Amino acid sequence: MAENQNFNALNLATLPFDDQACIFENRFILAGDLDDSAPKRDLNNDPTMRPFLTSPYPFKIQFAMMHLCLSGRMRIRSNLNEYELHRNSLMIITPGTIGQCLEISADCRIALIALSNDYVIPEDNAEGALIVRKFLAKQTPLELTDAQTSEILAIYRALRDKLRRPDFRFKHDILKGYLQVLYGEICQLMAPLVEAQDARQSSRKKLIFDRFLDELRQHYASQRSVQFYADRLCLTPKYLSQVVHAVSGRHAGEWIRDYVILEAKALLKSGQYTVQQVSDMLNFANQSFFGVYFKKAVGCSPTAYKES
Repeated sequence: MAENQNFNALNLATLPFDDQACIFENRFILAGDLDDSAPKRDLNNDPTMRPFLTSPYPFKIQFAMMHLCLSGRMRIRSNLNEYELHRNSLMIITPGTIGQCLEISADCRIALIALSNDYVIPEDNAEGALIVRKFLAKQTPLELTDAQTSEILAIYRALRDKLRRPDFRFKHDILKGYLQVLYGEICQLMAPLVEAQDARQSSRKKLIFDRFLDELRQHYASQRSVQFYADRLCLTPKYLSQVVHAVSGRHAGEWIRDYVILEAKALLKSGQYTVQQVSDMLNFANQSFFGVYFKKAVGCSPTAYKES
């Protein structure tokens, strides 16, 4: 427990970027070495980066980040696991991750996007959302080809150029659109890796996991207990939880929560329902219970989310 006291909170306001970073509404940052013609920087000797790189303690990261390594290498620790990022490595960091930069080479070049925790990319495609969750559960870098890296960089640059135009009036809409395109590209890149991962799983365990997801899609709006789904599959809750974790890297309760929260977010943002109505539609005992459940998962109340 004593180690937790050494975690420094890292949020968007404290990110160590120079004045070349593209910042929008203090909720979105695009930064890094996007132009091949720009002078190469030694990040180890960059005064804006030094506090972050030399910190002896890990950071609790309060935002989502997509980190693309363009050259050189960087060694990081994410939730106790160590990774080395090199040319064409793409690492996605989710809010709440405990991270630390352990080492970075002088020729390392990076490009990254950071999003505040309250910025939501619509997950309209259930298949894509499932792919992303399965991949991120393993917390591994996504290794790209040169061509794939170029496609990602093209989106980064196009978005940056739009946001930098002082006369462009619809920056919020263009940001949402480009992020949706980027999300689709990431789903496409992750899909074959997730499918290969699924193929390696035990056929028995994979079958149980698939049946669990089928039951979850049918009943998440009314049932949130692992016991319910275990009973539906004629398994004990403990065994179901073990199988789900073995196949997906995530606990059954996390899958249930995510389905409930995704539905709650969609209903709240639709503008058609009150918080009380959403609470009733998702079978909560009362609005207060719904509020506690939602805030624990999202970090804000349903009302605050609805009005944001």
